Parts: sequence; structure tokens; C-alpha cells
Amino acid sequence: MTKLPPLRNLRKTTIVVMVVFLGFLIHRIVVAMHGTETIWNSADTELSMAQSVVCSHIVNGSPFGVDSVFEEGMRLYYYSTVSSALQLGDDTLMHIWFNGADTVQKLACDMTQDVCLTTIVPNLLKPGEWSVDLVAGRKLLATRQFIVEPNER
Repeated sequence: MTKLPPLRNLRKTTIVVMVVFLGFLIHRIVVAMHGTETIWNSADTELSMAQSVVCSHIVNGSPFGVDSVFEEGMRLYYYSTVSSALQLGDDTLMHIWFNGADTVQKLACDMTQDVCLTTIVPNLLKPGEWSVDLVAGRKLLATRQFIVEPNER
């Protein structure tokens, strides 16, 4: 029976390689046990400070009729969910509605919990390319683009 060589004869490089390999092995075991789904979901929620949609209706406090093409003469809503970290700042959250490069209206957000909601009346909604920005002071938090088409009557 042969004896193992004493540890003092091992080279430093061999020990470093073994430590790195064991670290990698432990990492893979932890990832396999917890699953990658929870890691990706938590990363998405931390990075998204504000999310928004343009819709034609609000039903039970949620957006309904979300689309990127709407007809002229509709009442549209810009619905934004804002994290509490953004609400703590001194800046007022605003929705700015644009038709092309022209500013149509600027409205302070009507905050209910973590939801910011504004609307544009049908008589201001003309055919063309539109966008709505969610801004805090001079910082752009979210933007949505959509098209308004003329009525086909």
C-alpha cells in the first residue's frame, strides 16, 4: 500500500486549482437547488423602476385594451406602475403627451398606491404618431409610443 505524499509537497498552483474547482462545484449545486427561474424573476423586479402602458379602458384599477394602434376620438389612458423608491424623491411625476414633436399636454400624475394614471380627452387626440413620457423632474423614467388612425366611417 502506497502512502499519499505529504501536503507540503503539493504545489501552490494545484491548491489554487482545487479551491476554484470546489467553489465552482458548490455554486452549481446552489443554482441547481434554487432554480434559475427565481434568480431571473428577482433580477427583473429589481431593475424595473417604472413600467407603463397605453390603454383604452381602466377596469377594476387595471389597464384594459392595451394596444399600439388606436382610433381617433377615443379616450386613452397612460397607466404607469412606479416603485416606491421613485416616489420618495422631491420631483413630481408627470405624464407628457406628444403628437409627433409637439407637446399636447403635461399632467401631474394622479398617484394611487404605486400607480400613476393620466388620460387624454378625445378632442385632443388627432391622427398621427404619438408618445407619452413618464418623467420625474428632468429624468425620463418610461416612454410609450402609439399610433392614432382616423375613423373609418
